[in-house]
Amino acid sequence: MGSHAEWRKIAKKQRRKRIRTFQAIERDKVMLTDFYIEQQELELKLLLEQITKQNDEENEKWMRAELIANTRWKRLLEEKERHKQKCLEQEAKLKLEWELEQKEKAMEEERIKAAQEALKIKQECFMNSLDKFLSGDSDEPPSELKVMHETRPDADICPFFSKTASCRFGDQCSRNHQYPGISKVLLGTNFYVHFGLSNANVNEYDTDIMLEYDENDTYKEFDDFFYDVLSEFEKFGRITQFKVCNNYEKHLRGNTYVEFYELRSAVAAYRSLHTRWYGGRQLSLQFCLINSWRSAICGLQLQRRCPKGRACNFLHVFRNPNNLFNGYNDDVQDKSRSSRSSRRSWRWSESPETDVLKRIVSSRSERSNNTTTATDKRRRRSRHSDDGDKHQRRRSPRRSDRR
Repeated sequence: MGSHAEWRKIAKKQRRKRIRTFQAIERDKVMLTDFYIEQQELELKLLLEQITKQNDEENEKWMRAELIANTRWKRLLEEKERHKQKCLEQEAKLKLEWELEQKEKAMEEERIKAAQEALKIKQECFMNSLDKFLSGDSDEPPSELKVMHETRPDADICPFFSKTASCRFGDQCSRNHQYPGISKVLLGTNFYVHFGLSNANVNEYDTDIMLEYDENDTYKEFDDFFYDVLSEFEKFGRITQFKVCNNYEKHLRGNTYVEFYELRSAVAAYRSLHTRWYGGRQLSLQFCLINSWRSAICGLQLQRRCPKGRACNFLHVFRNPNNLFNGYNDDVQDKSRSSRSSRRSWRWSESPETDVLKRIVSSRSERSNNTTTATDKRRRRSRHSDDGDKHQRRRSPRRSDRR
């Protein structure tokens, strides 16, 4: 019986222990559940706070970006509006400028037309005055020709050009060149062309190129050139001087100077012969001033003592056949000497003379054809004698031995 009471006591004790354990477990469960819930709620709250903060930051960023985008968009719209306004203003300005340009162009065309009409009237008056002067109805040339063109008015006068009417530097010279509008002297630049003159400078490098040509050949060609050109110029009036340069310098080589007794004859010759064709080359004439032939021609040439030879910048001239025009400007030729043969050379082209010039030329040609001068006879005798001398020189044993 005692053992049952102990067992019962132990059983109750075990039962109370189980109850306390179960209650403790239940209590722990309740406590763990509340803590977990609190932890979950706390974590959720923190998460919500983070999300809210991120949302606020993103919202703030988006608001700033939207503000910037709106600002840029407004600025772009303003720029487009300004560009559009600027384009409209530019179009209006261009239209106004075009209208002004068209107006100025129309005014300029009217002004040019009026100027052309005035120039045409002035040219007609000038040509009428020139025709009257050439026909002899007027003693004075047109006032438009009484001018002096200067290349450098502020510079000193070029000494070579003032004496020879030609300068090696041309219009690029640092000195002043004076070109007369009208004068009695006509200059044909590089008019006479010959192989012996054009290839003179080549002799310094090739001494064999001129073996087939000598001074006699050059002078024979000049003889034909002299009578051919002189007869053409004498159709317009009396000639007091005729000089052809045989210098080697390019600005003087073959220059032909023709001085007339009357100013009217020089103008008629210029009007008729300028831009004519001779020997396949176009003739270029110009008026020039030769105050003294004695100063223009090299004084040492005739004595063959010029140190520069034909490279001299003064005139070295051919000796004209039969000593015609071999004096200086003070030596006036004989008035009784008539013109050369009126036969037109094949070298000359047809000239577009006006009716006035044709009347002058025809009247003087008739007078020259009706008279046969002693000078023509002397020229023919001189040619026969020259041919005989050349024929004898060809047969000379001394010349053949030298060859």
